Amino acid sequence: MEPLITEPRRILSHPSRKAGVPSDRSSSLGWKNKNAARVGHPASWAVLAGLLLIAALPALAQHATEPQLFSQSAQAVLERDFPSPDLSYLLLDASGKVLAERWPTQQAVSPGSLVKPFLALAYGEQHGGRFPTVRCRGTESRCWLPRGHGNLGLEEAITQSCNAYFLELAAGLDRQRAAQTLARYGLAGPAADASADNLAGLGDAWKETPLAWARAYLQLVNEQQSPVQSRIVKGMLDSAKRGTARSVDAALGRNAALAKTGTAACSHTPHGAADGFTVVLYPAARPRLLLLVRVHGVTGAESTRVAGAMLRALGAGER
Repeated sequence: MEPLITEPRRILSHPSRKAGVPSDRSSSLGWKNKNAARVGHPASWAVLAGLLLIAALPALAQHATEPQLFSQSAQAVLERDFPSPDLSYLLLDASGKVLAERWPTQQAVSPGSLVKPFLALAYGEQHGGRFPTVRCRGTESRCWLPRGHGNLGLEEAITQSCNAYFLELAAGLDRQRAAQTLARYGLAGPAADASADNLAGLGDAWKETPLAWARAYLQLVNEQQSPVQSRIVKGMLDSAKRGTARSVDAALGRNAALAKTGTAACSHTPHGAADGFTVVLYPAARPRLLLLVRVHGVTGAESTRVAGAMLRALGAGER
């Protein structure tokens, strides 16, 4: 297995406006003061408009090319610093545009517990935004943590990615109504007869393309003013701080990002123990970037170390 992480390079800060390029305001005011006597003539207005456009062109061209330059730089840095074929990734901006990617195929994937926030959205819509408190008894409750998480509500269940909690939600879900909720996030959802395990991310029947998963998370976070979405986002913030995705804040700083992890059955040949997924939105307060990674042969919690290092390589966590 090749190294996943090499020495990072920082590129997140976009270039500032070049020195000597006048602003639109200073150029237009200077011309107007010099030609005040001629402004009332119709032809003067045409000349004025033309000069204003000329003055604005350098700034307009720079703003148009900055995202493209960042995308090219991000792709180059990630290819250089994270060359391992065991790593797949998608980097999106806040609008959902792909900035950089390396995913062997765009076929649908099952990302383990990355499905849990969308199960919660469907459940909340069907139950008036009310969620239960569930006691997780660990192995007895089919949770990944043998000793269990004890009593927990929605936010803590997202933070700890508790299987027992989401199996409980799946058992109380109307599948047809859930499909309608998922469709609003661009997700097809699992088949109508899918088991509760698959709804909770424990099976492999719920598959979507990586881009669909990434954009669904962007939409979820953009709706965080809504009551259920805000609780899910709070769980993702705490996941990066102290939950299954805590390696993200360890790399980027406290409360720097929103994150969710998933561990899925390995889809590679030859098979590994698992495939680890992490989705990170940075910065937490107003995300500009979304990074979705899949790391072959590790758990979701382990894949967060790679995701954090990748964002550091792009300059995240420095301000």
